[in-house]
Amino acid sequence: MNKVAVLGGGSLGLLLASKLKASGNDCVLWTRTRSQASLLNNNGLTLENQAGERVSRVTMTALAFEDVHSCEDRIVLLAVKQTALTQAFIDHLSRIIPVQGTLVLFQNGIGHQELLQQALPGRTLIVAVTTEGALRIDETAVRHTGSGETQIAEDDQIDRDQLQSVKRMLEQAGFSVLLSKQLRTAILRKLLINAVINPLTAILRIRNGELTQSVDRMELMNALFHETFDILKEYGLGEESELWNTVLQVCSATSRNESSMLQDVSAHKQTEVEFINGAICRMAAKQGKDAPWNKAVTALVRAIQ
Repeated sequence: MNKVAVLGGGSLGLLLASKLKASGNDCVLWTRTRSQASLLNNNGLTLENQAGERVSRVTMTALAFEDVHSCEDRIVLLAVKQTALTQAFIDHLSRIIPVQGTLVLFQNGIGHQELLQQALPGRTLIVAVTTEGALRIDETAVRHTGSGETQIAEDDQIDRDQLQSVKRMLEQAGFSVLLSKQLRTAILRKLLINAVINPLTAILRIRNGELTQSVDRMELMNALFHETFDILKEYGLGEESELWNTVLQVCSATSRNESSMLQDVSAHKQTEVEFINGAICRMAAKQGKDAPWNKAVTALVRAIQ
């Protein structure tokens, strides 16, 4: 039985915790607030399918992150947004996770790996990218809105048995997982997809599948896509037409999903736009390029978040 802690009580954190617990893992959930931890301890954690039907309800041991004092040799899955990675948060994380401890990073955007490597020396940091779709219904329920794929970086500096252990644990929970030596490419691909879908769904207040349902929306997507691809291709991103088709396929496969950015603006929370479209703007500046579409959507999301 694997001992694992999921840090983050948002959509992805609840999805990971519910499926890990249901598959027999010794899983605990660390939340941002004591109130959510109390509700989970009292009511359990409910997982729904795409149709909103209950798949499972598991008894969940939950604790507010600020009340955690050790990780008890657990693998920690970090499922908070990049906006949560404040200095105080990282300082507390460094006290909890001992040297030689393992942390699996599930953040969107770029920059978090370098930040945590510097702040957590001696820990094993495993980078993961997932296209699983999830929607938090409330503090104790999550809907699995779309099945995807999780890629884990196959790093020569990390023991392969450790990587395989994380892979098997997630597969046991029902996720499709593969080890990849090309995760940098996967991160850039996801950054491109998120840079197109997330801000537009947040600004227009629509689900992913609705983006492709009008000519005007498709024109917006196309303009944002081509500008973003032109910047990311300098980092080795592949075929443009294939990637545009991938964006459209993601919209279709997750048609009922609300992007994390839409969920955040609907809940009046800070979004990850600075780490997605804002990051694209900073990458463009380093190349001596302008990024008017990314600047525009970053400004609009800032204004409504």
